[in-house]
Amino acid sequence: MKTVTLIISSLFLFMALGVSAQQHGPQHRGQRGHMNPEEMVKKQVEQMKTELKLNEQQEKQVKDLLTENIKQRGELMKKYQGQRDPVMVNMKKMEEQQNLSLKKILTEEQYKTYLTNLEKRKQEMEKRRKEMMDKRGGQRGGHGDPATVNEDHECNGCGGCGKHK
Repeated sequence: MKTVTLIISSLFLFMALGVSAQQHGPQHRGQRGHMNPEEMVKKQVEQMKTELKLNEQQEKQVKDLLTENIKQRGELMKKYQGQRDPVMVNMKKMEEQQNLSLKKILTEEQYKTYLTNLEKRKQEMEKRRKEMMDKRGGQRGGHGDPATVNEDHECNGCGGCGKHK
């Protein structure tokens, strides 16, 4: 009888957890989930406000900058749907421009802190990406290890062959 009770209790627990996971939906896919652009800006501004101790004027300027940046990113994604390389090149340029603008808004000390935190986040993201790649069993895109890529391959800017740098 104890075994039957234990099995029924376990099944009930698993069903409750399954229902709970379905109710929470996509927002538990990561920190960003499926936020709309306004929510993303708000979250990023709050994070920067806390980390960098922004004053009210800086907070408004940062919010305006991030809002404009997200609009540009959205337009970029629409323009280059499914084309990874042009998106990545343009995103890099946009990030550099955003950093230059932030340098004008922030104090020297705040900007140093911002860059340090940005680098930490990039390293964490790269670490998670590598862990996911290891779980999936290799690199995406079929190009293989950049060190062993054939120089004669037809390439659209993979970065692994050395022709696109």
